[in-house]
Amino acid sequence: MQVHTARALCNGALEEIRVGQGHQPAIYTCDFRKVRRDRLFGKVFAMQDENPGHPEWNGYTLYTGEELVYYSDSTGEIMSCKKWKDEIKSIRHNYTFYEALTERNSNPFPDNKQLADNSYTYSISDTMLDDKPCHLVGYRKTDWEPNKVFGTQTIRVEVQLWIEKLSMLPIQYTIEIDIVEQADTLHQYDRFKLLSFDTMIDESKLTLASIPASVKLKDYEPYEEPEPLAEGTPAPNWSLPTLTGDTVRLADLRGNVVLLDFFYKSCAPCCAALPFLQSIHEKYKDKGVVLLGIDPIDDPVKDEMSDFLAKRSVTYTVLFSDRELSSTYHIVGYPTLFFIDRDGKIAKVQSGYHPTLEATIEEQLQKMLE
Repeated sequence: MQVHTARALCNGALEEIRVGQGHQPAIYTCDFRKVRRDRLFGKVFAMQDENPGHPEWNGYTLYTGEELVYYSDSTGEIMSCKKWKDEIKSIRHNYTFYEALTERNSNPFPDNKQLADNSYTYSISDTMLDDKPCHLVGYRKTDWEPNKVFGTQTIRVEVQLWIEKLSMLPIQYTIEIDIVEQADTLHQYDRFKLLSFDTMIDESKLTLASIPASVKLKDYEPYEEPEPLAEGTPAPNWSLPTLTGDTVRLADLRGNVVLLDFFYKSCAPCCAALPFLQSIHEKYKDKGVVLLGIDPIDDPVKDEMSDFLAKRSVTYTVLFSDRELSSTYHIVGYPTLFFIDRDGKIAKVQSGYHPTLEATIEEQLQKMLE
C-alpha cells in the first residue's frame, strides 16, 4: 500500500485543528514551502499557534532556512541555523504541523521498510466526513517489543487517514496508542483535521521582514542548568497538601531520614521508579525513613492521581506543589531524589532512572541510618 498524496502537494497555506485526549482543540495556521536540500525541517514555514486551553502557548514560529524565530505579540527569540544547528534539531519536534501534507515521507504512514513488516495490518474503505466522500485508509500494529528499560509494553498503534475523493486531499487523520504500564493501561488519542488548504503561498510571510516592527527580538541564549543544591546545606522548607487534604511540613520530619521523590504522572522514567520506591518504603518505613513523593505538575483531582497511584500500589504519601518548588530545589529533570538527613540537611541528590536504582537508594539509606 502506497499513499502518495502528501508527496504531490509540496507547498501551500493551511489551517489545521488538533485535538488531543483531555485537551481543548488547538488551531495551527501556516504557510510553507518544501525545500529538499534543507536538512533541519525540509521546508520553510511561518506558523501561528492558538491554544484556547493554554493561552501561554500561543505564538508565532518562523523558519527561513537560515533562522528559526519564535515570537509573541511583543518579544521573540532568534536562532541562527549555522550557530545553533544541533539545538534546533533537538527541539524541531515542537514545530510540526499537519504531517499528512507537509512531511517529505508522507507521514503519518509507514515507510517502505515498515510496510514490508507483516506485523502491520492495513485497510481501505469508503466513508463520509463532513458530507464529503472519502477513502478511509488505515494501518494497525499490535506486535511490539517491550521497553526493556522502563518496563512498558505498547499493545496497539492505529492510524487512520481520510482522503477526500474529489481533491485527493488528506483532510483528517487520527493516531491511537495503547500502552501497558505496570498495572495500568494508558490510552493516547490525537486527531488532526485540515480546516483549509490553498496551494498559493504568500512568500512575504516566509521572511524576517514579516515579523512586526513592534516585536523586540533577542539572540538565542542556551538554557543554563542551575547547580544542584549543595550537600550539607539545609533542605528548603515547605508545607504541602496530600490527596486526603492533610498537610505535611518538612520541618516536622526533623529526626527522620527523609527521601523525597520529585515526579509526575506522564514521566515514563518516574513511573518506572515507582515499584522500586514502594519496595524501599515497605522495607524502611519502620526504620526511621520517611519516603514522600512530590508532584509539581499534575492536578490531584483533574489528573485522577488517586486512581493512578492505587493502580501502581503506591502506599507512601504523595504531596502536590506548584512548579516554583521545583525551581527552589534546582530540579532540571525527573525523577530527582533528595536524601535529607536527620538534621534536615541534604545528604545526596540523585537524578534520573536506571534499573539499578533500588540498590543505589538502599546503599545511601544504609549509610545515613548508621
